[in-house]
Amino acid sequence: MSLINKKSEISLGISFSIAEVICTITIASIVKFISVELSVFMILFFRYLFSIPLLLITSIYQRKSKAFYVVSKSTLAIRIFTGLGSFGCLFAALKFIDLSLMTTLLQTMPLFVALLAPIVIKEVVGWYRKITALVGFIGVLLILNPFSEEWKNFGIILGVLSPFFGALMTIYVRKLGKTDHPTTTALWYNIIGTIVFLFICLFNQTELPKNNSLIMFLVLIGIMSSFQQFFLAYSLKMAPVSLLAPLRYISVPIGIVVGIFIFDEVISTTFFLGTVIIVFSSFLIIKRETVKKSN
Repeated sequence: MSLINKKSEISLGISFSIAEVICTITIASIVKFISVELSVFMILFFRYLFSIPLLLITSIYQRKSKAFYVVSKSTLAIRIFTGLGSFGCLFAALKFIDLSLMTTLLQTMPLFVALLAPIVIKEVVGWYRKITALVGFIGVLLILNPFSEEWKNFGIILGVLSPFFGALMTIYVRKLGKTDHPTTTALWYNIIGTIVFLFICLFNQTELPKNNSLIMFLVLIGIMSSFQQFFLAYSLKMAPVSLLAPLRYISVPIGIVVGIFIFDEVISTTFFLGTVIIVFSSFLIIKRETVKKSN
């Protein structure tokens, strides 16, 4: 590949990464907006259902007759369970807590990965990353302010559980990547997610919204989620992780701006300080991991 083509590919990867961040914030904003009127389970059902078509087309195009073939079925099952837990807690949390807070809490995922990877898959994690992760959680304490009454909010528990399950999902996605094709595993994840939340909606006798605007928002969440997964996968394929990692943190200022101007959220000084600590700690961990892999 020529230098010009390589630069063009990296530029496209950066564009995909930025598009993925915008999709993430847009989806979270829509979920927060409509969760007042709709069941979170119904929102999740549509999210997974309309993620399937693009993944199905891509999987069949790439793998032909092996579009659904999986080697590590038990690992895939854990990846699906943790993924459903992460997104389930995320969507549910947005009903109770600020968008700006949830956006920042999601950045703790690398911190959880650094602490959980040695336990779950026996991955070697040095003291540098462990200590940096613990420092990052000081930022979480500053944001949640455990000395106030508000920290007992059920939404905050869900908000912390989302990146916790997300970190476990990331660990098992890494493990799956050694044996199975990412498009196939993502396809199975969304199919199972659709079935799970369909049964929950049927069990709870959750009715479809009669408002056409709400249905449009639900379909939009699903379609945007499929493109979000597409942008994430291909950005990582086209550009180095070290280049893309810092771009993910633009979701924090975007989330704060959207929270303030759309949802009238109030941001405190301790929130800003805690956010800086979390983002900086997560960035150091990702950078350290990238350097370690390159060596």
